[in-house]
Amino acid sequence: MGIHATSFSADQISRARSEFRQAGVSISDWAKQHGVPPSLVYSVLSGKSQCTRGRSHQVAVLLGLKAPPQSPSIKNLVPGNPPSAKPLGSAS
Repeated sequence: MGIHATSFSADQISRARSEFRQAGVSISDWAKQHGVPPSLVYSVLSGKSQCTRGRSHQVAVLLGLKAPPQSPSIKNLVPGNPPSAKPLGSAS
């Protein structure tokens, strides 16, 4: 097996692929439903993407390979999360 760029285990990736099979959903259809390129999902599932930021990180979170951001200030940086009522660094 090749060298993986991600920190996901082979078991995690295998589990994600298995969930697609069990649900009867193609990876390509899932990607389109979530508005991401299918090639990016395949890249994440093959371990070729580091998934440290950007869309590959978002895909890894959607697949359950990475935990979603916990910090309220970081959540606001993730696409799809509404901005906070107070800008970062504003005085109380």
